[in-house]
Amino acid sequence: MKKQLLNIFSVLLVSGMSFAQQGDGGLPKSSELNTVLNQIDTRFFPQPNLDALRAEDAENEVSKIGPWRFGFNNEVTLNMTNAGTWRELANGGQLWQLVLTCEEALTINLTLDQVEIPEGNELYVYNPEKDFILGSFTAKHLYEGQLGTELVPGNTAIVEYYVAPNNIDEKRGLQINTVTHGYRTATEFQEKAFGSSGACNMNANCPDGEPWDFQRRAAVMLVSGGNGFCSGSMINNSQNDGTPYVLTANHCGSNPTNWVFRFNWQALGCTNPASSPSFNSLSGAVSRAKRTPSDFHLVEITGGLENGTVPLNYYTYFPGWDNSDDIPTTTMCVHHPSGDIKKLAFDDAPAVSSNGMGSSEANSQWEVEWDRNTTTEGGSSGSPLFDQNGRIIGQLWGGGASCFNLSAPDFYGKVSYSWEPTGSNSTNQLKHWLDPNDDGLVTLDGFNPTASITEKSAFEFNLYPNPNNGVFTIELDASTVGKTQLTVTDISGRTVHSSERIGNHIIVDLSNASTGTYLLQLTNNGVQTTKRVAIQN
Repeated sequence: MKKQLLNIFSVLLVSGMSFAQQGDGGLPKSSELNTVLNQIDTRFFPQPNLDALRAEDAENEVSKIGPWRFGFNNEVTLNMTNAGTWRELANGGQLWQLVLTCEEALTINLTLDQVEIPEGNELYVYNPEKDFILGSFTAKHLYEGQLGTELVPGNTAIVEYYVAPNNIDEKRGLQINTVTHGYRTATEFQEKAFGSSGACNMNANCPDGEPWDFQRRAAVMLVSGGNGFCSGSMINNSQNDGTPYVLTANHCGSNPTNWVFRFNWQALGCTNPASSPSFNSLSGAVSRAKRTPSDFHLVEITGGLENGTVPLNYYTYFPGWDNSDDIPTTTMCVHHPSGDIKKLAFDDAPAVSSNGMGSSEANSQWEVEWDRNTTTEGGSSGSPLFDQNGRIIGQLWGGGASCFNLSAPDFYGKVSYSWEPTGSNSTNQLKHWLDPNDDGLVTLDGFNPTASITEKSAFEFNLYPNPNNGVFTIELDASTVGKTQLTVTDISGRTVHSSERIGNHIIVDLSNASTGTYLLQLTNNGVQTTKRVAIQN
């Protein structure tokens, strides 16, 4: 498995960013209180034996038998009965807090189970400075009571659970099972940090990517087992209903119940930004099907959904697929190499049927050799391979490609070999899930859940410049009359600007807004239309 799982932690160290979004947003209740950390139950975890861990890492990376590990999992059993500090609140509610400190850790992330959050209660995880806040988590973010968190920068994380006054007598709870200590050294951080994948890697929003806007919106990265990193993609099914299926590689992990899926982590333009872009995350999934001979794993996201699918403001896309085994004339890939933001790779020649990863089935992989000075790297495992029609035909299994070896091939497990293998059932084939009505489809086009707000607009407007520094102009068609309501939200759904304007030439000043992607919604005479705004300060 050449494309190892890679660490995600280092990206959080670059800018101390506060624009990671996992959960519904909001502020912990403790923000309103005078809380002193040394008055809260604190659990300390000593630094693990780094020499022993590094020896294991070196062996695993040579033999390629496991994930690229960035942290050490402290196995614990911490719950509201045996740990934490309770506090009675003036409104009649209660607050439970627990401080977790890992000696010399670069990051901390958690896995939890037995989590129960009745309506009105809230769960948060944050750093002491509260400039990195995950939450609020509610029942919709859980799968079978389990939750995995994004990585909190620094050596201390605080878990906070708020009990609403009307829920004092209701069942509530959580159990922390894993406290992951991010241990990579400064040298390794520099090698694997955000922005440090090979110089030949092409950012997703470079001009070559413009024809592939839908496909690049579909790509996600994921954290598996609390300490490994991989890539993947949303994928459509024949009912076109937005079922949140993600296709990735089988070697990316077996139990996705506490995986974290990161969306929209990409540069706004072609050049690398100075600091990490904003992103959205969802946690938790159920395994639907997986298979070793073609190295695929299909999972379904379960946490943080809206109306049974990924929230609309995540602006994702569900690509179609082709199970024909017809040789594609060209291919491309969207991936997250070396713990970095979303990148592209292109092969401008036909792919080749191959068996480069030693599968028990001949010709079970597509072999590609990248062009346009692009590549994949460790951490790209599970990323989608698209044919010339923009349909998924495989997921990355392994290979030798890198910026130092551009002519080395990569190998993708074929969708055609994962579709309905002889003797397979729903647990080890794609057909059962992606063609649930047994229509016998060979190809399927993609599904765009945001079409209703981006393609079915009743009136048009121009927005320029875009990207911009926060100041931009809106030009409405001359036929648009009366008041126009402007609403700008960030990708977590928070409103950052709202106003009413009259006229067809409108200048908006959001120069105080943080760098990121926003949704601009205009409403005129009861009709709404929406576009994305990219702000680069």
